[in-house]
Amino acid sequence: MEANSQAREEIVSSLYEAYRSSIPISPIREEYELTLSDAYRIQRAVTERRRSAEGPHVGYKVGFTSEAIQNELGIDEPASGHLLAGTLESDGRVDLGPLVEPKVEAELAIRLEEPLTGPVTPAEVLTATKAVVPVVEIVDCRINDWDVTAAEAVADNTLSGRVICGNRIRDPSSLNGNLALEGIRVRKNGTQEATGVGADVLGHPCNAVRWLERSLRECDDRLEAGDIVLTGSVTPLVPIAPGDFVEVQFATFGTITLRGT
Repeated sequence: MEANSQAREEIVSSLYEAYRSSIPISPIREEYELTLSDAYRIQRAVTERRRSAEGPHVGYKVGFTSEAIQNELGIDEPASGHLLAGTLESDGRVDLGPLVEPKVEAELAIRLEEPLTGPVTPAEVLTATKAVVPVVEIVDCRINDWDVTAAEAVADNTLSGRVICGNRIRDPSSLNGNLALEGIRVRKNGTQEATGVGADVLGHPCNAVRWLERSLRECDDRLEAGDIVLTGSVTPLVPIAPGDFVEVQFATFGTITLRGT
């Protein structure tokens, strides 16, 4: 059945309750057929409900930036989700209790100093950037067993969970255009689990920001000064459970460590 307005409201309520209770729901497609347009409407509505407990909007995440993930989900472009202030944390101990089935991925984030409007080049993205920040995103899925389609994942805020921000923030003017070459290594409990480089994100992390700018512009929206943009995972997903110790080593941005509790 296609998702009409009443169906979308039912999905919004179910997903919001899954966020609140940490109890996942069954795949939405068992009852409703979602389009990506439906999914983004649901995403926005759930995010609005979450703001009272998790704070204001502070930026966006870009997901599905690898060709392998796009092929798996049957899509040909990335997707975006919203970041709320209460989901940003510093490294150290991370409470996994509110999450369902968390996994970590390493990324580079961009904090904008000025709005972005109109088609932009990677160089123009960096010109508008106040800082580049190393992050570990803890992604999560409020649908059972990570059994999702692209539309279901988008409705679930593109699987956003928590964002661990590193302390080594870099002035973009000091990077000499080397974000595409930034190497990242993920170790869990002393064992290397994943590696990647900045170029694994659409050829360059700034391309994720360019895609997001275009996507928002098509919806009569834009990236604002102060927005944080997670540009997409450089590494494959690594599951994390209470007691796990994760180290994410960036070639020039230092190391982020976290322990699940």
